[in-house]
Amino acid sequence: MNRLQSFSFLIAVAALLIAQRGVQACAVCFGDPDSNMTHGAFAGVLVLFGIIASVLAGVVGTGIYWAQRGRRLGRIEP
Repeated sequence: MNRLQSFSFLIAVAALLIAQRGVQACAVCFGDPDSNMTHGAFAGVLVLFGIIASVLAGVVGTGIYWAQRGRRLGRIEP
């Protein structure tokens, strides 16, 4: 890094440190189990789990289909 880049980096870091505001945790992080945000995050996790499980089931199903088809094609003799 040259001097101009180093100076620009230091100015950017200083500006970020000076411009800090108080940070408050959201309901999920803070731990309110009855919050709508907590219920929404939980529902989002369940939806993503369902999508991932269905994609993995499709991959496994395709693998099983290819294995069975390979066995059937292997039995055929010219």
